[in-house]
Amino acid sequence: MVAMNTNAITVRVRGPQDLIAFVPFRLGYQPSESVVVVSVRGRRQTVGLVARLDLAAFDGRCTDGRPAAEAAAESLARVATRDGADRVVVVGYTGAALPAAGDAGARVRRAMEVTAARIEAHLPGTESWIVTPGGYRALDCTDPLCCPAEGRPVEDIVHSRIAATMVLAGRSVAPSRADRLRIARASPEARRSAGRAAGRWVNARATAPGWVERSLEEWRVAVRRTGAAEPGEIVELEPAMLGRLAAAMEDRWVRDALLLWITANEETTDDDAVLRTAQRRVDTETDAAAARAMARIVDPAGATRPDDERVGAAVRVLEAVVAHVPRARQPAPLTLLGLVAWWGGDGAMASGRLDAALAIDGEYSLAGLVTTALDAGLPPGWVRRETAELLREQAQEQALEPTS
Repeated sequence: MVAMNTNAITVRVRGPQDLIAFVPFRLGYQPSESVVVVSVRGRRQTVGLVARLDLAAFDGRCTDGRPAAEAAAESLARVATRDGADRVVVVGYTGAALPAAGDAGARVRRAMEVTAARIEAHLPGTESWIVTPGGYRALDCTDPLCCPAEGRPVEDIVHSRIAATMVLAGRSVAPSRADRLRIARASPEARRSAGRAAGRWVNARATAPGWVERSLEEWRVAVRRTGAAEPGEIVELEPAMLGRLAAAMEDRWVRDALLLWITANEETTDDDAVLRTAQRRVDTETDAAAARAMARIVDPAGATRPDDERVGAAVRVLEAVVAHVPRARQPAPLTLLGLVAWWGGDGAMASGRLDAALAIDGEYSLAGLVTTALDAGLPPGWVRRETAELLREQAQEQALEPTS
């Protein structure tokens, strides 16, 4: 799966140092043994989509017998060239020694070359840079003043203008993808408490009056408490509450109702539709609410960026649920986390959460649906709208250029 990330902050790059410095902040972690493609758009040289694949994706053959490198390069090229890019930069990351220009034996070089060639066929002018712990350089630069044999110092990236800007904006970089995706497990005692509460809540589904209403109220209390916390403040939610939420989300209708709640905003809360959906009351009202929710995520005409406050509180609650319950109860919260991450343009996080959900339940349909969108390189609606607007602006700028 291609990990595809979009930009919530407009960043202009002045050169390869800026661009390479920005990649880890966009991904949220320091890539390793990877090929990353970055689209750069317009006269202002703003960064567009960033997509990444493990080097392992380039090894061996596909099930149809085609070299895996060809399929991997094609998937990266497809993402990079549909973003309105004026040029694309390929960046390879490896812990191995920096290969010399023309070193045909380097694994990372082979992956970068096949990717650059596939992109070059659609968009000439592709650049390739390689980054190692000891230095970075243009892949085939032979000018010792530009790219000495040992590479340019990595410190130039770490202390760059872009890195300083990102830190001031509150962005951070995890040491690895696994570190960024990790949700720390709650204590054994807390997990046992949550597990017992979940079991009781599942058993109460058929007999407890107002089970749906009480489940939704638990959700509202949890997100209200996490949303009211000060920056950096840790909110400890009761394990029993988190267990009941996990049990409630196992009901597909409650899960879908929570998705309606998450995608709403102050203007369109859809509270009644949330309740009616959880109660399995399928009618024109709930159908319309579901359509509005999907439009806010996927339809370029009506899509919105996620509401940071509302979605942020929901993410913290969902992560707490995952931390407290057994794996068998995690597919629903993991899938909601993955869908929300994709909506926000964080493909790396989305693919990690969805992979985790499908590793537990390979038939979990909502996780499979969002994964299909990711595999197709389909950005959320607001990204596609902004890309279309950028392409129109570029066309207008070109039309105004004087002819010789």
